[in-house]
Amino acid sequence: MQQAFVERDGLQCGFCTPGQIMSAVGMVNEGHAKSDDDIRERMSGSICRCSCYPFIVEAIKDAQKVMR
Repeated sequence: MQQAFVERDGLQCGFCTPGQIMSAVGMVNEGHAKSDDDIRERMSGSICRCSCYPFIVEAIKDAQKVMR
């Protein structure tokens, strides 16, 4: 997940990144990342002030393929 965030520019300031990554790993491990909408809904509690949300969604989808 960390590598996917780096490759997809899913972080800028880094303040929210640890929480975003932890939430993303949990979501993928629980099998809840089935669509972009699912990912957005599950990640809605993790606030990113830098507006990296589109990149975070793509990073999660990339990492999910490797984590399976």
